[in-house]
Amino acid sequence: MRAIRFYRAEMNRTRVKGLVQIPLALLEPTGLDQTRSYAMSVRVADSTGLTLYQQSWQSHAADVPGSADAYTVEIVDFAVAPGGYRLDVSVRDSVSGRQQSSTLRVQALSDTSIASDLLLSPQMRLAVAEDTVPKPGEFRAGNSLVMAAAQVILTPLLPKVSYLLEVYGDKELTGALSVAVKDSAGKVMTKTPEVPANVAAGGSVLQGQLDLTGLPPGNYRMVASLSLDGRTVERIAPFTMAGLGAALARDTARRAVERVGDEGYFQQMPAEELDRAEAPLLYLAEPNELSVWSDKLSTDAKRRFLIRFWQRRDPTPATPRNEVREQFYGSINYANQAFREGGRNPVSGWRSDRGRIHITHGAPHQVLKREQEGRAPRYEVWSYAKGKGSYYIFADRSGFGAYNLLHSSDIKEPGVPGWMEILGPAALEDVGRFLGIDLIAQSRRF
Repeated sequence: MRAIRFYRAEMNRTRVKGLVQIPLALLEPTGLDQTRSYAMSVRVADSTGLTLYQQSWQSHAADVPGSADAYTVEIVDFAVAPGGYRLDVSVRDSVSGRQQSSTLRVQALSDTSIASDLLLSPQMRLAVAEDTVPKPGEFRAGNSLVMAAAQVILTPLLPKVSYLLEVYGDKELTGALSVAVKDSAGKVMTKTPEVPANVAAGGSVLQGQLDLTGLPPGNYRMVASLSLDGRTVERIAPFTMAGLGAALARDTARRAVERVGDEGYFQQMPAEELDRAEAPLLYLAEPNELSVWSDKLSTDAKRRFLIRFWQRRDPTPATPRNEVREQFYGSINYANQAFREGGRNPVSGWRSDRGRIHITHGAPHQVLKREQEGRAPRYEVWSYAKGKGSYYIFADRSGFGAYNLLHSSDIKEPGVPGWMEILGPAALEDVGRFLGIDLIAQSRRF
């Protein structure tokens, strides 16, 4: 657990960002999807023990396969007046009931403070117009969005660390800032040259990034030295550089998690693959929802469209997984394998009638399959028990495996005129026995 303090002069308050890092090893999976569920309790008390802030909530974290040291981060945000405080945090696993608690002492900043705490993060990015709210695991600091981490761990594969420091003053100030990295014995491993630090009246944000490629594994401290109008202040923050073996394992686990989410799923797709991902969306898109898609869109624009499309349909937005997207594209893949149609004009499985019905309604509860016999072509009948108990009759009139929908009890499916003549009396009787209905009488009602 770590607290980052920022001073707010207009209220004479210190805003505290409490970063609580929760090891997934503490939590038991709740089901087949390995999601972890836990209860989070937070209490802020003053120096007399009086409770100023208390809150509890339920939260979830996705599993990270192959990563024994994986964790999730909860962000606690509160403001306090000058003085000393205690932050108590408790995490209880929803499955096992196992509980772990931690306490952190926090001293509020005052109107004489020159700077905030030094904030380190493995990733900071400038907020753009689409960032109306931070993503899960992020928080806003100035015009930047920061990936939350109570313990910043770098790797040889991801050796860059971002830093941010708020500087306060009621008038314009000029000075200099330098950043050094020291090992656990205090030895300076690297140090940046001093750069001008110009602070506007009311305060400014100083931030940057260090590439620590080649830094040996170990625990380190980053020291930011700030000089303003003859006053010098140091702010220190710890971080760790992992070894290559741990880096490879962590990177593999990180990529696996990233691919689970909507952004990660589409991130590495080239333009033609994005087009293939968009095409089947006609089966579930709202009217005119796909009208903005065209070949004129850039690859990035197509990627953003698909991400937003699926985020709107995510049943569990608080978790990385989007079960609806996974199920949909899983159905597309199955349809392409099971229902691809040959002949002179091959058709992808998802575009076929059987593929479309399978994608939109799921697997049938019962299936009747018959080979060609007499005048009747090969045919299949799919029966569904859910809903109104719909059925669908397909026939391969081409002889090349191209099954077309002849007839259905689903009024949204028009079928083929003269479908009874195509099947013939014997096949109609066979299908009627399978469905348990008088098919000819039933057909007259649709």
